[in-house]
Amino acid sequence: METIGFWISPLLLLPGAGMLVMSTSQRFNRLHDEIHHLLEDKPEMNTETYLHLLKRANYFRNSLVLLYVSISFFAIAGLVGGITSGIINFSFYLTVGLTILGICCLAAAALLLIKESTLSLEILKIHLKDIDIK
Repeated sequence: METIGFWISPLLLLPGAGMLVMSTSQRFNRLHDEIHHLLEDKPEMNTETYLHLLKRANYFRNSLVLLYVSISFFAIAGLVGGITSGIINFSFYLTVGLTILGICCLAAAALLLIKESTLSLEILKIHLKDIDIK
C-alpha cells in the first residue's frame, strides 16, 4: 500500500487545478465579452486602456496554458507512477519530479492571475476617472 500513496498524490491535485481552469476560463470569457462590447459601441478608448486589456488577455491565455500543462504533468506523474510502481526508486523519483513540475506550472499560473487582477483594477480606475460624478 505504501507504493500506491506516492503515485496517487499528483492525482489528488487535479480537482484543484481543474477548478482554477474553470474560474480562469470564465474570467477570460468575461474579458472577451467586454472587448466585443467595446467593439460594438465603438467608444473612444485611450491607449492605456487598450494596452491593459491586451495585457490581461495575454495573462489569461498564458495562465490557461500553464494550468493545462500543470494538469498534464499531474496526470502523467500518476500514470508513470502507477505503471512503474514495481521499480520503487525509479518510480518514486520520476513521479515526484513530474509532480514538482506540475506544481511549478500551477504557481506560475497563479502569479499571472495575480498580475491580471492588478491590471483589471487599473482598468477600473481608468473607467472611474472618466465618469462624471455629480
